Amino acid sequence: MTTHIHLAAKRRRGAVAATAAAALVLSACGGDDGGGDGGGEAAGDGGTVSVYNCEPQNLMPGNSSEVCGSWVLENLFTGLTQVDYETFEAGPGVATEWETEDNITWTFHLGEDWTFHNGDPITAQTFVDSWNWVVNPDNAQQNASFHDKFVGYDEVVNGEAEEMEGVRAVDDYTLEIELTEPFSPLPLMLSYTGFYPMPDEAFEDIEAFQNAPIGNGRYQMDGEWVHDDVIAVERYEDWPGEDPGIPQRIEFQIYSDVETAYMDVQAGNLDVLHTTPPTRLTQVEADFGENQQTFDTSSFTYMGLPLYQEEFQDPDVRHALSMAIDREEIIDSIFDGAQTAASNIIPPMLPQAREDACEYCEFDPETAADLYEEAGGPSELTVYFNSGAGHEEWTQAVANQWQQHLGIESVSFESLEFAQYLDLHDQEEVTGPFRLGWVLSYPSPQYAMEPIYTTGQSSNYTGFSNEEFDDLIDQANAALDEDEANELYQQAEDILLEEMPVIPMWFSNHTVVHSDRINGDSVLLDPRTFLRVEQLEVIE
Repeated sequence: MTTHIHLAAKRRRGAVAATAAAALVLSACGGDDGGGDGGGEAAGDGGTVSVYNCEPQNLMPGNSSEVCGSWVLENLFTGLTQVDYETFEAGPGVATEWETEDNITWTFHLGEDWTFHNGDPITAQTFVDSWNWVVNPDNAQQNASFHDKFVGYDEVVNGEAEEMEGVRAVDDYTLEIELTEPFSPLPLMLSYTGFYPMPDEAFEDIEAFQNAPIGNGRYQMDGEWVHDDVIAVERYEDWPGEDPGIPQRIEFQIYSDVETAYMDVQAGNLDVLHTTPPTRLTQVEADFGENQQTFDTSSFTYMGLPLYQEEFQDPDVRHALSMAIDREEIIDSIFDGAQTAASNIIPPMLPQAREDACEYCEFDPETAADLYEEAGGPSELTVYFNSGAGHEEWTQAVANQWQQHLGIESVSFESLEFAQYLDLHDQEEVTGPFRLGWVLSYPSPQYAMEPIYTTGQSSNYTGFSNEEFDDLIDQANAALDEDEANELYQQAEDILLEEMPVIPMWFSNHTVVHSDRINGDSVLLDPRTFLRVEQLEVIE
């Protein structure tokens, strides 16, 4: 099954957008990856590794908004910053350091020995040109809206200017960014795919470029993308970062069916599969023994409630629906334990997360029944989910529990292909609880909340609007002190968990399986569900 995630969406209010279908998204590299002051040594001939991937929608940094393409791109490109997934902080990429006094005007200092794979140097003007090209509405790039906090974004989008005033090359290796409002997570956000630099050659023939992108990352293309077959990359020996890739060659083998990939790993025809299908979870230990590992991720599944429908406007109706769900029973019976019940909105692996922050996520059917009756909850429900992504069984289980514990008389189901499913949400034609998901493109509590719950966001499919919540997010984004920002984000989360526009269900755990050729100690899945393929070690 091909796994997608819609990462970026147009926005109606100024913030950062993204959405999830049945998978995830986006950018950053390893811990101490750094920029340009010396470079690391390549790790000899690390051999060839083959890994499962789905067919990307495209291989354009400004347009890639799903995991299949973004995973490839982050190996081909290095952004201005990268994410250290041990500390969840922004670290050096092409930029060696940066500073700001007010979270509005930022100065980034670039390393001087970064080049594209074709040898072209990377300067501050490279980022200016790349970002302005992405934002230009004529180029219709899905990640354009990630730039909307830059001064001049609106003018470019509206055709009043050709370039954003707030993105300036002070000199060859100094980039200045001016924002419309304070935004402390900027260094983390700049690790995202939509901010990768692009060479001049890309703009001369975009179609040719996306079939064989010329990047500046650890790996470079080996030939062109062979659609529905393979994307092969070779280690770029002149990459100046501190942690070059270990494998000499990576082959992203493209499958339309993850079950086939699973069997190919068993047979030794594929080295790594980073997303074991749910149907195999009960047998994965017997099939692979020590050649399998399970990782926590930030992939968040929730049941949203259409607050634009009168019957869901009473918070107690929403509280009751949540408290009537036995999450652990569903996780154990349907997912063989391979999910983590959600008791918060901020993913558990982030340092800002708090255990059991959600009062109404506890299974309490008696209290739920009383609340539902007193609040006049509806006696009939229609439950919505996107088809073809394995949601039928668990949504049915949720519906059964609602009928059992709340006395709901009948439940019907509506399922659509994901694109049509989102259209239904955009048109506010959903009339009952609906399944959606979210994943962190970069590890910030801001990204876990702002794009989905602030007023007017295009990914805010519940129609939730709370002035106090919006204000807390703005205050947290502007805070110069990290502890103050974290406290404000947590206060904003408290409002979500009290108002409950969505019912938190679980955070996904992904089981990775690999062949005997791979050193299991080198297998790592980051919170975005990205396999750190550049770290894989081949056992000779």
